[in-house]
Amino acid sequence: MHITFSFTSQEFSYVRLPSANLHLFQSMLYSLLPDELASRLHDEGFDSEGRRMKLFAMGWPVSSSRPQFGEGTVVFPLPMKLTVSTPVNELASAFAAGAMSREDIRIGNNHLICSGIEKQAQKINSEAVTVRTLSPITCYEASERNGRQYTEYFAYDDERFVKGIHFNLLRKFRLLYPEKDIPEDSFSITPAGRLKERVSMFEKGGLFPIKGWWGKFRLAGNRELLQTAIDCGLGAKNSSGWGCITIERGQTQP
Repeated sequence: MHITFSFTSQEFSYVRLPSANLHLFQSMLYSLLPDELASRLHDEGFDSEGRRMKLFAMGWPVSSSRPQFGEGTVVFPLPMKLTVSTPVNELASAFAAGAMSREDIRIGNNHLICSGIEKQAQKINSEAVTVRTLSPITCYEASERNGRQYTEYFAYDDERFVKGIHFNLLRKFRLLYPEKDIPEDSFSITPAGRLKERVSMFEKGGLFPIKGWWGKFRLAGNRELLQTAIDCGLGAKNSSGWGCITIERGQTQP
């Protein structure tokens, strides 16, 4: 399920945020949930072979006109939209109910209201689909070099990018469908147009950069695996604002 929130303000025509702001949108989403669910999702998530997954993907905010960038800040003109995707009905319902029931929704130091919600169930009906990113897709490998943590982000044309995306998808699939056999079909993710590398700083006990790829991709493989991609997101760090995707408009699925 894809849920798109529209945010506005009764007092201001814009939202001013620090340049590193994805963690603020993530915190806002958790604030929409009942306390018990928010704590359980944040602290535990869903267990997949010893790894914790949130099973929701967050897009990047989209404002009514081009954002204005300053030194360490960004101004989003209102209204502003944010899309979240999740296969978990409990989460989808809780996000929507929380947004519509709150008279004050805080993003950083900004106090907003939710002026509308659009829900869309995107269904995969074939073994191939073109998708568009709502937040960049990131895939990486972390290691230690000379006693320091090092992260290598893979380019979209790196074989490790495809393998990493596929492995991550299978992990999500096993979590969602434990009773089903693992899809043995081949999987591919290829550019469907020009891609752009995007880098954003994320605040989590300090600032660190995350790199990902923005644009259109062609996915091919098992239908249920592709559905998992649409619902959960592609690649890593989905709940932090990476890998949220949507089916490209105008294409026909058999």
